[in-house]
Amino acid sequence: MNHPPNPAAAAPSRRGLRLALLFSVLFVLAGFVLFYVATRYAQRNHANEDQVVSVEVGARACTPENLTVPAGKTVFRIKNTSDRAVEWEILDGVMVVEERENIVPGFTQTLTANLAPGDYAITCGLLSNPRGRLHVTPTEASEASRKAAPSLTDFIGPLSEYRVYVGTQSAALAQAARKLAAAIDAGDPAQARAAYLAAHQVYARIGPVAGLFADLDHRLDASAIYFDKREADPAFSGFRRIEYGLYAQGQLQPLVPVAQALAADVDTLSGRIDALSLQPAQLATLAARRLEQVASALDAKPEPYAQDEVALAAATLDGAHEIYRLLQPLLKNQAALEKSVSDGFAGAAGTLAPLHDAAGYASDTRVDPAVRATLAKQLHALSADLKRINPALGL
Repeated sequence: MNHPPNPAAAAPSRRGLRLALLFSVLFVLAGFVLFYVATRYAQRNHANEDQVVSVEVGARACTPENLTVPAGKTVFRIKNTSDRAVEWEILDGVMVVEERENIVPGFTQTLTANLAPGDYAITCGLLSNPRGRLHVTPTEASEASRKAAPSLTDFIGPLSEYRVYVGTQSAALAQAARKLAAAIDAGDPAQARAAYLAAHQVYARIGPVAGLFADLDHRLDASAIYFDKREADPAFSGFRRIEYGLYAQGQLQPLVPVAQALAADVDTLSGRIDALSLQPAQLATLAARRLEQVASALDAKPEPYAQDEVALAAATLDGAHEIYRLLQPLLKNQAALEKSVSDGFAGAAGTLAPLHDAAGYASDTRVDPAVRATLAKQLHALSADLKRINPALGL
Protein backbone atom coordinates (compact mmCIF):
# COMPACT_ATOMS: atom_id res chain seq x y z
CA MET A 1 0.00 0.00 0.00
CA ASN A 2 1.41 3.43 -0.99
CA HIS A 3 1.62 6.14 1.61
CA PRO A 4 1.40 9.84 0.75
CA PRO A 5 4.66 11.77 1.18
CA ASN A 6 5.26 13.15 4.61
CA PRO A 7 5.54 16.99 4.36
CA ALA A 8 7.47 17.15 7.59
CA ALA A 9 10.15 14.83 6.22
CA ALA A 10 10.37 16.64 2.84
CA ALA A 11 10.94 20.04 4.39
CA PRO A 12 14.18 19.12 6.18
CA SER A 13 15.41 17.55 2.97
CA ARG A 14 14.90 20.81 1.06
CA ARG A 15 16.54 22.77 3.87
CA GLY A 16 19.51 20.41 3.72
CA LEU A 17 19.93 21.00 0.02
CA ARG A 18 19.87 24.75 0.52
CA LEU A 19 22.47 24.52 3.27
CA ALA A 20 24.69 22.29 1.16
CA LEU A 21 24.44 24.72 -1.74
CA LEU A 22 25.24 27.65 0.54
CA PHE A 23 28.31 25.90 1.95
CA SER A 24 29.47 25.06 -1.58
CA VAL A 25 29.24 28.70 -2.64
CA LEU A 26 31.07 29.81 0.48
CA PHE A 27 33.76 27.20 -0.14
CA VAL A 28 34.29 28.44 -3.72
CA LEU A 29 34.42 32.06 -2.55
CA ALA A 30 36.95 31.13 0.12
CA GLY A 31 39.06 29.47 -2.55
CA PHE A 32 39.01 32.63 -4.64
CA VAL A 33 39.97 34.73 -1.63
CA LEU A 34 42.87 32.43 -0.76
CA PHE A 35 44.05 32.43 -4.40
CA TYR A 36 43.90 36.24 -4.50
CA VAL A 37 45.81 36.59 -1.23
CA ALA A 38 48.47 34.12 -2.36
CA THR A 39 48.85 35.89 -5.71
CA ARG A 40 49.19 39.31 -4.09
CA TYR A 41 51.70 37.89 -1.62
CA ALA A 42 53.78 36.44 -4.46
CA GLN A 43 53.59 39.72 -6.37
CA ARG A 44 54.74 41.64 -3.30
CA ASN A 45 57.63 39.24 -2.82
CA HIS A 46 58.62 39.59 -6.49
CA ALA A 47 58.37 43.38 -6.27
CA ASN A 48 60.62 43.31 -3.24
CA GLU A 49 63.17 41.23 -5.12
CA ASP A 50 63.15 43.50 -8.18
CA GLN A 51 62.75 47.14 -7.26
CA VAL A 52 60.87 48.88 -10.09
CA VAL A 53 61.29 52.61 -10.72
CA SER A 54 59.46 54.54 -13.43
CA VAL A 55 61.11 57.48 -15.19
CA GLU A 56 59.73 59.75 -17.90
CA VAL A 57 62.19 61.36 -20.30
CA GLY A 58 60.76 64.61 -21.64
CA ALA A 59 62.04 67.10 -24.18
CA ARG A 60 64.20 68.94 -21.64
CA ALA A 61 64.41 66.87 -18.45
CA CYS A 62 63.57 63.63 -16.65
CA THR A 63 60.67 63.17 -14.25
CA PRO A 64 61.64 62.65 -11.51
CA GLU A 65 65.05 64.29 -11.78
CA ASN A 66 66.29 62.88 -8.46
CA LEU A 67 65.96 59.22 -7.49
CA THR A 68 66.88 57.16 -4.44
CA VAL A 69 66.99 53.36 -4.58
CA PRO A 70 68.51 50.61 -2.40
CA ALA A 71 71.68 48.88 -3.56
CA GLY A 72 71.28 45.77 -5.65
CA LYS A 73 69.05 45.05 -8.61
CA THR A 74 66.65 47.76 -9.76
CA VAL A 75 64.47 47.69 -12.86
CA PHE A 76 64.08 51.14 -14.39
CA ARG A 77 61.01 51.56 -16.60
CA ILE A 78 61.90 54.43 -18.93
CA LYS A 79 59.16 56.13 -20.96
CA ASN A 80 59.98 58.60 -23.72
CA THR A 81 57.43 61.44 -23.53
CA SER A 82 59.34 63.66 -25.97
CA ASP A 83 59.03 63.77 -29.76
CA ARG A 84 62.58 62.52 -30.37
CA ALA A 85 64.40 59.24 -29.88
CA VAL A 86 66.34 59.51 -26.61
CA GLU A 87 68.91 57.72 -24.48
CA TRP A 88 69.04 57.30 -20.71
CA GLU A 89 72.33 56.68 -18.91
CA ILE A 90 73.54 56.11 -15.37
CA LEU A 91 76.97 57.69 -14.94
CA ASP A 92 79.63 57.38 -12.25
CA GLY A 93 81.63 60.51 -13.01
CA VAL A 94 82.38 60.19 -16.74
CA MET A 95 82.04 56.40 -16.61
CA VAL A 96 78.88 54.79 -18.00
CA VAL A 97 77.41 52.29 -15.52
CA GLU A 98 74.29 51.34 -17.52
CA GLU A 99 72.42 52.84 -20.46
CA ARG A 100 69.51 52.38 -22.79
CA GLU A 101 69.68 53.99 -26.24
CA ASN A 102 67.23 54.75 -29.04
CA ILE A 103 64.02 54.85 -26.98
CA VAL A 104 61.50 56.00 -29.57
CA PRO A 105 58.78 58.59 -28.77
CA GLY A 106 55.84 57.22 -26.82
CA PHE A 107 57.54 53.92 -26.04
CA THR A 108 58.78 52.44 -22.76
CA GLN A 109 61.92 50.35 -22.33
CA THR A 110 63.28 48.68 -19.22
CA LEU A 111 66.82 48.68 -17.94
CA THR A 112 67.96 46.35 -15.15
CA ALA A 113 70.90 47.65 -13.16
CA ASN A 114 72.77 46.02 -10.28
CA LEU A 115 73.98 49.13 -8.45
CA ALA A 116 76.54 49.56 -5.69
CA PRO A 117 75.94 52.17 -2.99
CA GLY A 118 76.90 55.71 -4.00
CA ASP A 119 75.83 58.76 -5.97
CA TYR A 120 75.37 58.71 -9.74
CA ALA A 121 74.35 61.13 -12.48
CA ILE A 122 71.59 60.48 -15.02
CA THR A 123 71.54 61.73 -18.61
CA CYS A 124 68.04 62.69 -19.67
CA GLY A 125 67.41 62.58 -23.39
CA LEU A 126 69.32 65.13 -25.44
CA LEU A 127 72.97 65.46 -24.47
CA SER A 128 72.47 69.17 -23.79
CA ASN A 129 69.75 68.53 -21.18
CA PRO A 130 70.53 68.95 -17.46
CA ARG A 131 71.43 65.74 -15.66
CA GLY A 132 69.44 64.10 -12.93
CA ARG A 133 70.76 62.47 -9.75
CA LEU A 134 70.56 58.89 -8.50
CA HIS A 135 71.40 58.08 -4.88
CA VAL A 136 71.90 54.39 -4.03
CA THR A 137 71.74 53.45 -0.36
CA PRO A 138 73.59 50.45 1.14
CA THR A 139 71.69 47.38 2.32
CA GLU A 140 72.59 44.30 4.34
CA ALA A 141 72.41 42.25 1.15
CA SER A 142 74.78 44.56 -0.73
CA GLU A 143 77.33 44.41 2.08
CA ALA A 144 77.08 40.61 2.24
CA SER A 145 77.47 40.38 -1.54
CA ARG A 146 80.56 42.58 -1.43
CA LYS A 147 82.18 40.37 1.19
CA ALA A 148 81.26 37.14 -0.67
CA ALA A 149 82.73 38.19 -4.05
CA PRO A 150 84.60 35.33 -5.82
CA SER A 151 88.38 35.16 -5.99
CA LEU A 152 90.02 37.24 -8.72
CA THR A 153 92.71 34.63 -9.38
CA ASP A 154 90.84 32.94 -12.24
CA PHE A 155 90.33 36.27 -13.97
CA ILE A 156 93.94 37.47 -14.00
CA GLY A 157 94.61 35.84 -17.37
CA PRO A 158 91.48 37.11 -19.17
CA LEU A 159 91.90 40.63 -17.78
CA SER A 160 95.57 40.77 -18.76
CA GLU A 161 94.96 39.44 -22.27
CA TYR A 162 92.08 41.80 -22.86
CA ARG A 163 94.19 44.72 -21.68
CA VAL A 164 96.79 43.81 -24.33
CA TYR A 165 94.08 43.52 -27.00
CA VAL A 166 92.53 46.87 -26.14
CA GLY A 167 95.94 48.54 -25.96
CA THR A 168 96.85 47.26 -29.42
CA GLN A 169 93.53 48.36 -30.90
CA SER A 170 93.78 51.73 -29.15
CA ALA A 171 97.18 52.36 -30.74
CA ALA A 172 95.75 51.34 -34.13
CA LEU A 173 92.85 53.74 -33.61
CA ALA A 174 95.19 56.66 -32.87
CA GLN A 175 97.11 55.93 -36.06
CA ALA A 176 93.88 55.58 -38.08
CA ALA A 177 92.53 58.87 -36.70
CA ARG A 178 95.69 60.72 -37.73
CA LYS A 179 95.46 59.16 -41.20
CA LEU A 180 91.83 60.29 -41.45
CA ALA A 181 92.71 63.84 -40.44
CA ALA A 182 95.54 63.92 -42.99
CA ALA A 183 93.28 62.66 -45.81
CA ILE A 184 90.64 65.28 -45.04
CA ASP A 185 93.25 68.02 -44.81
CA ALA A 186 94.64 66.92 -48.21
CA GLY A 187 91.18 67.29 -49.77
CA ASP A 188 91.05 63.75 -51.15
CA PRO A 189 87.41 62.49 -50.90
CA ALA A 190 88.12 58.86 -51.84
CA GLN A 191 91.04 58.58 -49.43
CA ALA A 192 89.05 60.34 -46.70
CA ARG A 193 86.12 57.94 -47.07
CA ALA A 194 88.37 54.88 -46.91
CA ALA A 195 90.17 56.29 -43.86
CA TYR A 196 86.86 57.11 -42.17
CA LEU A 197 85.52 53.57 -42.60
CA ALA A 198 88.75 52.01 -41.35
CA ALA A 199 89.05 54.25 -38.27
CA HIS A 200 85.41 53.92 -37.27
CA GLN A 201 85.61 50.13 -37.37
CA VAL A 202 88.67 50.11 -35.11
CA TYR A 203 86.74 52.29 -32.67
CA ALA A 204 83.86 49.78 -32.78
CA ARG A 205 86.20 46.91 -31.84
CA ILE A 206 87.07 48.63 -28.58
CA GLY A 207 83.53 49.95 -28.19
CA PRO A 208 82.87 47.93 -25.02
CA VAL A 209 85.63 49.87 -23.25
CA ALA A 210 85.40 53.15 -25.19
CA GLY A 211 81.73 53.35 -24.24
CA LEU A 212 82.71 53.57 -20.57
CA PHE A 213 83.81 57.18 -21.03
CA ALA A 214 80.57 59.06 -21.63
CA ASP A 215 82.11 62.45 -22.42
CA LEU A 216 84.46 61.06 -25.07
CA ASP A 217 81.95 58.59 -26.51
CA HIS A 218 79.45 61.42 -26.96
CA ARG A 219 82.01 63.56 -28.79
CA LEU A 220 83.43 60.70 -30.84
CA ASP A 221 80.40 58.63 -31.81
CA ALA A 222 77.03 60.16 -30.85
CA SER A 223 74.35 60.07 -33.54
CA ALA A 224 72.70 63.30 -34.70
CA ILE A 225 69.39 62.19 -33.14
CA TYR A 226 70.77 62.97 -29.67
CA PHE A 227 71.42 66.64 -30.44
CA ASP A 228 68.86 69.44 -30.31
CA LYS A 229 69.47 70.65 -33.89
CA ARG A 230 70.52 67.27 -35.21
CA GLU A 231 73.21 67.60 -37.92
CA ALA A 232 73.16 71.41 -37.62
CA ASP A 233 73.92 71.34 -33.89
CA PRO A 234 77.35 72.85 -33.07
CA ALA A 235 78.03 69.98 -30.63
CA PHE A 236 77.51 67.32 -33.33
CA SER A 237 81.02 65.98 -33.88
CA GLY A 238 83.28 62.97 -34.26
CA PHE A 239 82.79 60.05 -36.61
CA ARG A 240 79.11 60.76 -37.25
CA ARG A 241 79.76 64.37 -38.21
CA ILE A 242 82.52 63.26 -40.58
CA GLU A 243 80.21 60.64 -42.09
CA TYR A 244 77.58 63.34 -42.68
CA GLY A 245 80.13 65.66 -44.28
CA LEU A 246 81.60 62.97 -46.52
CA TYR A 247 78.42 61.30 -47.72
CA ALA A 248 75.67 63.94 -47.43
CA GLN A 249 77.42 67.27 -47.94
CA GLY A 250 80.44 66.23 -49.97
CA GLN A 251 82.52 69.01 -48.41
CA LEU A 252 85.92 68.34 -46.88
CA GLN A 253 87.04 71.78 -45.77
CA PRO A 254 84.49 72.11 -42.92
CA LEU A 255 85.63 68.69 -41.68
CA VAL A 256 89.26 69.69 -41.12
CA PRO A 257 88.73 70.96 -37.52
CA VAL A 258 86.31 68.10 -36.83
CA ALA A 259 88.92 65.50 -37.82
CA GLN A 260 91.62 67.27 -35.81
CA ALA A 261 89.38 67.31 -32.73
CA LEU A 262 88.58 63.63 -33.27
CA ALA A 263 92.28 62.74 -33.37
CA ALA A 264 92.86 64.69 -30.15
CA ASP A 265 89.93 62.94 -28.43
CA VAL A 266 91.28 59.57 -29.57
CA ASP A 267 94.63 60.41 -27.96
CA THR A 268 92.78 61.28 -24.75
CA LEU A 269 90.89 58.00 -24.98
CA SER A 270 94.15 56.07 -25.39
CA GLY A 271 95.51 57.66 -22.23
CA ARG A 272 92.40 56.77 -20.26
CA ILE A 273 92.42 53.19 -21.52
CA ASP A 274 96.07 52.82 -20.50
CA ALA A 275 95.16 53.93 -16.97
CA LEU A 276 91.97 51.87 -16.77
CA SER A 277 91.68 49.01 -14.29
CA LEU A 278 88.87 46.70 -15.35
CA GLN A 279 87.08 44.42 -12.92
CA PRO A 280 86.06 40.82 -13.81
CA ALA A 281 82.35 41.59 -13.77
CA GLN A 282 82.83 44.33 -16.36
CA LEU A 283 84.03 42.08 -19.18
CA ALA A 284 80.81 40.28 -20.11
CA THR A 285 78.69 43.27 -19.08
CA LEU A 286 80.51 45.68 -21.39
CA ALA A 287 80.33 43.26 -24.33
CA ALA A 288 76.60 42.72 -23.78
CA ARG A 289 75.91 46.42 -23.44
CA ARG A 290 77.71 47.37 -26.65
CA LEU A 291 76.01 44.63 -28.65
CA GLU A 292 72.66 45.84 -27.33
CA GLN A 293 73.46 49.37 -28.53
CA VAL A 294 74.39 48.14 -31.99
CA ALA A 295 71.23 46.03 -32.15
CA SER A 296 69.12 49.06 -31.20
CA ALA A 297 70.82 51.11 -33.93
CA LEU A 298 69.95 48.40 -36.45
CA ASP A 299 66.34 48.44 -35.24
CA ALA A 300 66.08 52.12 -36.19
CA LYS A 301 65.68 53.40 -39.74
CA PRO A 302 69.12 54.32 -41.14
CA GLU A 303 69.92 57.92 -42.01
CA PRO A 304 69.95 58.58 -45.78
CA TYR A 305 73.70 59.17 -45.62
CA ALA A 306 74.46 56.21 -43.32
CA GLN A 307 77.28 54.02 -44.58
CA ASP A 308 78.69 51.71 -41.98
CA GLU A 309 76.20 50.45 -39.37
CA VAL A 310 76.58 46.92 -40.75
CA ALA A 311 80.37 47.22 -40.82
CA LEU A 312 80.28 48.56 -37.25
CA ALA A 313 78.10 45.62 -36.21
CA ALA A 314 80.73 43.24 -37.58
CA ALA A 315 83.56 45.08 -35.83
CA THR A 316 81.62 45.20 -32.56
CA LEU A 317 80.94 41.49 -32.86
CA ASP A 318 84.69 40.91 -33.27
CA GLY A 319 85.46 42.96 -30.16
CA ALA A 320 82.77 41.23 -28.10
CA HIS A 321 83.95 37.82 -29.27
CA GLU A 322 87.45 38.61 -28.02
CA ILE A 323 85.99 39.08 -24.55
CA TYR A 324 83.98 35.87 -24.82
CA ARG A 325 87.01 33.93 -26.06
CA LEU A 326 88.88 34.91 -22.90
CA LEU A 327 85.99 34.01 -20.59
CA GLN A 328 85.03 30.80 -22.37
CA PRO A 329 87.47 28.52 -20.44
CA LEU A 330 85.79 29.63 -17.21
CA LEU A 331 82.45 28.32 -18.50
CA LYS A 332 83.57 24.68 -18.71
CA ASN A 333 80.92 23.72 -16.15
CA GLN A 334 78.22 25.73 -17.94
CA ALA A 335 77.87 23.71 -21.14
CA ALA A 336 74.38 24.92 -22.08
CA LEU A 337 75.29 28.58 -21.65
CA GLU A 338 78.58 28.16 -23.50
CA LYS A 339 76.78 26.52 -26.44
CA SER A 340 74.12 29.22 -26.53
CA VAL A 341 76.67 32.05 -26.61
CA SER A 342 78.88 30.30 -29.16
CA ASP A 343 75.88 29.62 -31.38
CA GLY A 344 74.85 33.25 -31.02
CA PHE A 345 78.19 34.52 -32.28
CA ALA A 346 78.17 32.01 -35.14
CA GLY A 347 74.63 32.94 -36.15
CA ALA A 348 75.36 36.67 -36.31
CA ALA A 349 78.59 36.06 -38.22
CA GLY A 350 76.63 33.93 -40.68
CA THR A 351 74.17 36.76 -41.31
CA LEU A 352 77.01 39.24 -41.86
CA ALA A 353 79.07 37.06 -44.23
CA PRO A 354 76.97 37.60 -47.41
CA LEU A 355 77.06 41.37 -46.83
CA HIS A 356 80.84 41.50 -47.25
CA ASP A 357 82.89 41.47 -50.43
CA ALA A 358 86.30 42.67 -51.60
CA ALA A 359 85.17 46.29 -51.25
CA GLY A 360 84.04 45.79 -47.65
CA TYR A 361 80.58 45.68 -46.09
CA ALA A 362 77.50 46.92 -47.93
CA SER A 363 76.37 50.44 -47.06
CA ASP A 364 73.32 50.64 -44.83
CA THR A 365 70.89 51.78 -47.51
CA ARG A 366 71.81 48.76 -49.68
CA VAL A 367 71.03 46.18 -46.99
CA ASP A 368 67.66 44.45 -47.16
CA PRO A 369 65.56 45.64 -44.17
CA ALA A 370 64.66 42.00 -43.42
CA VAL A 371 68.35 41.08 -43.15
CA ARG A 372 68.95 44.13 -40.97
CA ALA A 373 66.07 43.06 -38.71
CA THR A 374 67.42 39.50 -38.49
CA LEU A 375 70.86 40.75 -37.49
CA ALA A 376 69.37 43.06 -34.86
CA LYS A 377 67.35 40.19 -33.39
CA GLN A 378 70.44 37.98 -33.25
CA LEU A 379 72.49 40.66 -31.49
CA HIS A 380 69.71 41.31 -28.96
CA ALA A 381 69.62 37.59 -28.14
CA LEU A 382 73.40 37.35 -27.95
CA SER A 383 73.51 40.34 -25.61
CA ALA A 384 70.97 38.65 -23.34
CA ASP A 385 73.06 35.46 -23.26
CA LEU A 386 76.24 37.38 -22.43
CA LYS A 387 74.42 38.94 -19.47
CA ARG A 388 73.97 35.43 -18.07
CA ILE A 389 77.72 34.88 -17.81
CA ASN A 390 78.34 36.90 -14.64
CA PRO A 391 75.69 35.08 -12.56
CA ALA A 392 77.02 31.77 -13.88
CA LEU A 393 80.52 32.71 -12.69
CA GLY A 394 79.32 34.01 -9.33
CA LEU A 395 80.02 37.65 -10.17
